[in-house]
Amino acid sequence: MIVTIGLILLALSGAPLFAVIGAGALWGFYQSEIDLSVVAIEFFRLAETPVLLAIPLFTFAGYLLSEGNAPSRLVRLTQSLLGWMPGGMAFVALIACALFTAFTGASGVTIVALGALLYPALKQAGYKKSFSLGLVTTSGSLGLLFAPALPLILYAVVAQQLGIGGSITVDDMFLAGILPGLLMLFILMAWGLYSGRHLQLTPFSFAEARSA
Repeated sequence: MIVTIGLILLALSGAPLFAVIGAGALWGFYQSEIDLSVVAIEFFRLAETPVLLAIPLFTFAGYLLSEGNAPSRLVRLTQSLLGWMPGGMAFVALIACALFTAFTGASGVTIVALGALLYPALKQAGYKKSFSLGLVTTSGSLGLLFAPALPLILYAVVAQQLGIGGSITVDDMFLAGILPGLLMLFILMAWGLYSGRHLQLTPFSFAEARSA
């Protein structure tokens, strides 16, 4: 009871959440009479997993993409290819955000990098403010279901370590994410098509697509 109160006070005082959770876990191991040196060895074994190298690489890729000209070029490309369709601007937001999240591994990075470009474009195209905000924030999470998204890799690693459901590989997770990801994408595209059926369309421009 005293330890629980102490952990709550640490959290309320502004201590990092990972430190509070880690302290609680170590106390649980201690109460279960598990040697803490074994815990440290297990942490080291998990940290040596080669698949976890994808985490810093995804972080670095996301930084390069967000700091470079990739967001604006991606929006220009999808807008030039899909802007002529009814609801085309909504399609642009969905596909651009899904692709960007899949290759950066973080939906928050997508919202920051593409939101400033897509939100004014959606407003200018005639979409409502609530629809535009909801579409941009929702689209950022779609790419988490498509390869090579980082959450799929992490889930496969955790499942392998815990022995859940037999032998689960990263390739299995990539395949498992295709159907629900496409289903969500098509549902949102259908809603975007319905919402933008009366809006002005952007003519197709091959020159714009090639330059993007």
